[in-house]
Amino acid sequence: MDLIGRTALVTGGASGIGAAIAAAVEAAGAEVLIADRERAPILVDLSRPGEAERMVDEAVERLSGLDVLVCNAGGYSPPTYPANDNWRATLELNLGSVMEAIRRALPALGARGGCVVNIASSAAMGAEPYCGVEYAVAKAGMIRLTTALGTFGGVRINCLCPHTVATDAVLRELESRSLEEIAPPPPTILSLDEVCTGVLRLIQDESLTGRVLVLTGGEQTYLI
Repeated sequence: MDLIGRTALVTGGASGIGAAIAAAVEAAGAEVLIADRERAPILVDLSRPGEAERMVDEAVERLSGLDVLVCNAGGYSPPTYPANDNWRATLELNLGSVMEAIRRALPALGARGGCVVNIASSAAMGAEPYCGVEYAVAKAGMIRLTTALGTFGGVRINCLCPHTVATDAVLRELESRSLEEIAPPPPTILSLDEVCTGVLRLIQDESLTGRVLVLTGGEQTYLI
């Protein structure tokens, strides 16, 4: 897919990984619209059911269509399951809203041979304990959502699964803690450029559908 003249919606695009992805997609020639909880053209709280549908409708109207949907918004905060009472909000943010957004966007994307890139996490693939239980569960669901859908209604759906990424927040944390303390094993860190390159590959390579690109310290592996 040539991104020149195309349109894209990036969720969670106001900062961090999402902002880097939005900038990379725009640099490749697309008109990009960002959705986020604050400091974004589309303000949305994706932990609330129904908000993803409104977001997609607004994006399609403002862009006069849609070619690319990047589902990047996500995260969690302590306390986490089973100590918290609001664990469903994390599931909604990281998985429910993704399913809702894809479902709503399929007609617009299908009309223009578009694609979806879901941003998961290596937290979804570990066999060891993880502090953000509901986050890890939701990201694992995002991976299986991708492979279960594959191509649907003429829309390619792929997933990027990065390890720890050198965002500003991670770099600040590394000022007082070691990489081994903050990252799931293996203790490696990815640059934002590596993440953006992976996203662009999943968008532009039309032979890829229903695939999960795992990025771990520069290593790349496609999973079915």
